[in-house]
Amino acid sequence: MNLSIEKMLEDSDLKYAAKHRMESGVGFMGIFTLDHYREGELIHTQSGENIVVTEGLNHLLDVVLGGVAANDPWYVGIFKGNYTPIATNTAANALGSLGLFTECQDADYATPATNRPAYIDAAASGGVMTNTASKAAYTMSATITVYGAFLASSQAKTATTGVLFCAKKFAASRAVISADVLNVTYQLTATSS
Repeated sequence: MNLSIEKMLEDSDLKYAAKHRMESGVGFMGIFTLDHYREGELIHTQSGENIVVTEGLNHLLDVVLGGVAANDPWYVGIFKGNYTPIATNTAANALGSLGLFTECQDADYATPATNRPAYIDAAASGGVMTNTASKAAYTMSATITVYGAFLASSQAKTATTGVLFCAKKFAASRAVISADVLNVTYQLTATSS
């Protein structure tokens, strides 16, 4: 079909499509919020956008459109490596005590013991999903610096298998001592523009 420029300019469907082509995209924005408590008092709060890594995006597409089984639940982890997550990070190269993130282990926090806390989300509403009602909580057992958090499909702190969905290096690292409590909230927002 050959259309002249004049005919194209008269075609209302083509004009609408050209004007709104960017509105047809789908976007995801995740925000990690960290609350740091010492002796029961909130001493620091910060929030910031994370990166949804390619491994996480591929899993999302596979589950929604490809018929792959969804992970349930997901797990929240924290890390003590001074590392900024990038799109090519995976569970295999980033997690566990020897990974790029240098994930916090049993010696670093006592509660929860052995495993990462589950990401217990409320049903999505208005394009938003969050664990605000059931934050991932860590009771620290060592004096360390915590640099960031992540969301992964594997439960064990040492696991380097499964899917890394997203990660965030905090804007300000947190120097923690034994008995400090860190609460981590993750909110994922999906938009169609």
